[in-house]
Amino acid sequence: MAMTNQPTETMQSPLHNAVLGRSNAAVAGIRMCEYKFYGHLNLRGDPAKEAFLSAVRMVLGLVLPSAPCSRVRNDTATVHWLGPNEWLLLVTPGHELQIEADLRAVLVGQHAAVVDISSAQMLVNLSGTKLPELLQKSTVYDCDSAYLPVGKVVQTTFAKTIATLCRCEDGSIDLIIRRSFADYFMLWLQDTSAEYGLAVVDP
Repeated sequence: MAMTNQPTETMQSPLHNAVLGRSNAAVAGIRMCEYKFYGHLNLRGDPAKEAFLSAVRMVLGLVLPSAPCSRVRNDTATVHWLGPNEWLLLVTPGHELQIEADLRAVLVGQHAAVVDISSAQMLVNLSGTKLPELLQKSTVYDCDSAYLPVGKVVQTTFAKTIATLCRCEDGSIDLIIRRSFADYFMLWLQDTSAEYGLAVVDP
């Protein structure tokens, strides 16, 4: 039987109470949506080993990205390159437990590790006409499209929290931060976007 992890009525996202400072989405310069209950899996292994690569490919249906700061994706998972032997898998809700179990099964006997860090991180998406201005005030990394093109993954800071940024095809930014910084992130976002208007929207 397939293993699933469907959200229940008792589960709450890190930003379930982020209701202050919302503006009308039609006029807001910043739009934020939270991708709730996504699975976050940390994968470690040796990309020089074909057995490792083929095992992961069999489970995910994806070739692990080998280029620094890159990502690959399909309908079930997005894989971010974090280092020469480390990747972050973002898995759509309901599939993370099965994918974790399948990876562990195919990697038995290999020098590899799969760790569920879903409870430690959160995934949001930022967009809007004033996104460049917001990013200039929030991160030390130059998020101009010349330095953060579509698909590039950057580990940096957002205000005072460690963050992973990635530009999406529509020009928006995926932002991964630690769950323990959820309240701080929302307060910063509300304050920084006050002059632009902030809309909290559904995916």
